[in-house]
Amino acid sequence: MSEPPAILLVEDNEDDHFFTREMLRKAFGDRLNLEWVSDGEEARDTIRERLHDVYLVDHDLGSCTGLELIREATGSSHPGAFILLTGQDSPEIDRQAMVSRATDYLVKGETTAPMLARTIRYALEHKKIEQRLLFLAECDELTGLSNRCAFRARLCTAIANAKRTKSMMAVLLLDLDHFKDVNDTLGHPIGDQLNKEAAKCLVSCTRETDTVARLGGDEFAIIATNLTNIESITALLGKISTLLTQPFVLDGHQVSTSASIGVTVFPMDSDDPDDILQHADLALYQAKRKARGTFAFYDSELNAKAQKRKWLENELRIALARDQFSLLYQPKIDIASGDMVGAEALLRWEHPERGNIPPDEFIPIAESSGLISSIGESVLRAACQQCAAWIQDGLPQIPVAVNISTIQFRRSEFVEIIKNVIEAYKIEPNSIELEITESMIMENVEETMAILHQLHTIGVKLAIDDFGTGHSSLAYLKRFAVDTLKIDRSFVSHLNDDQDDAIIAKAIISLAKSLNLRIAAEGVETQDQLDTSKNLAILGGK
Repeated sequence: MSEPPAILLVEDNEDDHFFTREMLRKAFGDRLNLEWVSDGEEARDTIRERLHDVYLVDHDLGSCTGLELIREATGSSHPGAFILLTGQDSPEIDRQAMVSRATDYLVKGETTAPMLARTIRYALEHKKIEQRLLFLAECDELTGLSNRCAFRARLCTAIANAKRTKSMMAVLLLDLDHFKDVNDTLGHPIGDQLNKEAAKCLVSCTRETDTVARLGGDEFAIIATNLTNIESITALLGKISTLLTQPFVLDGHQVSTSASIGVTVFPMDSDDPDDILQHADLALYQAKRKARGTFAFYDSELNAKAQKRKWLENELRIALARDQFSLLYQPKIDIASGDMVGAEALLRWEHPERGNIPPDEFIPIAESSGLISSIGESVLRAACQQCAAWIQDGLPQIPVAVNISTIQFRRSEFVEIIKNVIEAYKIEPNSIELEITESMIMENVEETMAILHQLHTIGVKLAIDDFGTGHSSLAYLKRFAVDTLKIDRSFVSHLNDDQDDAIIAKAIISLAKSLNLRIAAEGVETQDQLDTSKNLAILGGK
């Protein structure tokens, strides 16, 4: 037996409430699910909670009218069914109830229990049909995504919001590759399943503020809002490509596909909805002409940047698999004695065709693509291996510094990985110094302190890189288990021509000495910088 509807009775007359409740009890018996409110404002708040299926609302409520409550609710697309209760029957009330979008109205003195039950039943059925029609008007029935009509409306809204907030927005048009082959060989039901799976993938790649739509057949569209740069668009394209190229198992069949994608960007390309859709369509056509499973930007300059990023990401995967990365070791020198007191592992990528690719060109892509963890672990292993080789060759033990990315640092198994690598190469924990940035440690202070404490307990040396450029709190700095502060090269490079940089460097040195921390100056390249560093008593330069 189906559950009875949840009913809210809005009635300020206690006698009318009693009689209506008794009629409802006759209609639904002991299974009656009824709540009563007598005040208009309380009713307004309760209606907004959307907890009931049916609302019986009295016409006259003193502070407001039932028609006002119904108009407010139906105007905000309330999913409930509203029935007006009135003390008199008249054509005017009939008209007002219709205009307010009440499902029906009942005259109190003439209503019986069977009539009330039938009216509620019809109201619920009417509301179900209305909701279904609204769904079909805005949603694609197969996938539940927005349809073409709703997509067009949301595009206009997104453009208006982007103009107001002065933010970037992108529209992506996608076609599934080989979709016709799937329909022809496996049948339309499998094609429908493929569309459903593709829809799930696209929704999982996007945020709640974005819009994903199925425009028809195997054509999908995305409105990506609140973007900060082109890299965020290309990162989204990478996610889509990764998910859609994975084989789907549909009714026992393994189905492979990919997506051709056309991209247009607001405000660079246009601020007109029709132009934006046309540009995205042209970009999609361009992508299909190149090859299956590719994307193209409408703007040629953006397209070139995006294609370069995609190429770099693919080449990074190859470089990782083929061990194309290498490490250079830059010495750290004690200024007072001239002795070498450490080294920093510097990652280098010698591409077989393009030659040396600078870290600042490929590291951001490694981070956004998720490859940085694998690359970072390989760097850590290589540095530990080199430490072990130097010691085996009879050289004195010196700590080797390795840069750690935020993604690496936040991995749950990070500390365990460090322990395992150190044990694998049989080196002392203090042979390795992990460098983390100032901004990184401030993202989640409590979690950071816990991780740093674990590493410090192991015996690993810790350094805060680029100190003075982030937003750290000095109150937290004394609680972090670190050994060294590294003054950023942006200060060091101007020690002799910018008095402010020299003052900042001196302040950092005083702070470090007070906290018993070592100081490393990054980027000492000239004799003048070296002399100034000596005067400032900086320990360790590069």
